[in-house]
Amino acid sequence: MTAKNALELVKDDINKVEQFLKDDIKTSVPLINEVIIYLLSSGGKRLRPVFLALSARMCDYSGDKIPAMSAVIEYIHTATLLHDDIIDGAKYRRNRPTANSLYGNDIAVLCGDFLYSRSYITLTEYGAKDVQMILSSAALTMSEGEVIQLLKTGDINITFDDYIQIITRKTAVLFSAACEIGGRIAQVNEDKIKALKDFGYYLGLGFQMTDDILDYMGDEKVTGKKNGTDLYEGKLTLPVIKLLEYVNENEKNIITEMFSKHERNENDLKILKDIMEKYNIKEISEQTADEYINKSLTSLDVFHDNEYKKALIALALAMVGRDA
Repeated sequence: MTAKNALELVKDDINKVEQFLKDDIKTSVPLINEVIIYLLSSGGKRLRPVFLALSARMCDYSGDKIPAMSAVIEYIHTATLLHDDIIDGAKYRRNRPTANSLYGNDIAVLCGDFLYSRSYITLTEYGAKDVQMILSSAALTMSEGEVIQLLKTGDINITFDDYIQIITRKTAVLFSAACEIGGRIAQVNEDKIKALKDFGYYLGLGFQMTDDILDYMGDEKVTGKKNGTDLYEGKLTLPVIKLLEYVNENEKNIITEMFSKHERNENDLKILKDIMEKYNIKEISEQTADEYINKSLTSLDVFHDNEYKKALIALALAMVGRDA
């Protein structure tokens, strides 16, 4: 099973999600409509809807709630990215100008608020009470993550536990919610619900760790993103946290001074990457990410083998750059 095969299995579901997104954005304000269409057509992979659909289908779901529940997840995810870009002052996302750079921060903030509001309306209309609680809690938790990350920006004393708190709230919680909802709408037992929650949670952690590693040591031609974004924004992520466990006093002082500056540059990135290479931080960080990825895959052991389970495993491994 390849990632391409996995996506083919839920191609019809995702096409219905796309159509639902187009039909569900109801506003009499043309500018809001323009911005939301721009955001939702930005080339995102719809990974969370894919995992929701695969999880539901693995559990023999044959109903029609996948598009609506996936749309709510996309609204929450997109609103979070929108607010992220404003906070970070980002000019580009997925090789396109960000909404805040095109329309200004004021409009971008308000459109993010619109997406959150739209998500609650759709959730109330289509979601059962348990699903409403899952997604409302996820949105709340993600907001907490934004605040924690902001407070920890530039903090050289950040711990690994702090980092896990941040990426749990910013990334893992929504993957976990997507997979759990797949099980909830299929009405499987609580053991299987927990397994799906754990699968999405650990995968979300591994996915974010992998992304953070690539930010320093990825091939820009492959990732499509410039190295060093986290450094320039003052965010201490997995590679830097691991590095600080190994460096000598002089190197720690260099890193401390680097993150205490108002701005960092390409020379800072080169210095930091050279120190990372000295201590094999790429390999050490990948080992940490692999621990969480393996926990994720093991969570699926409670399910019988079928094509959808194989698809979940293949897609999960592809997301973090591992072979099936």
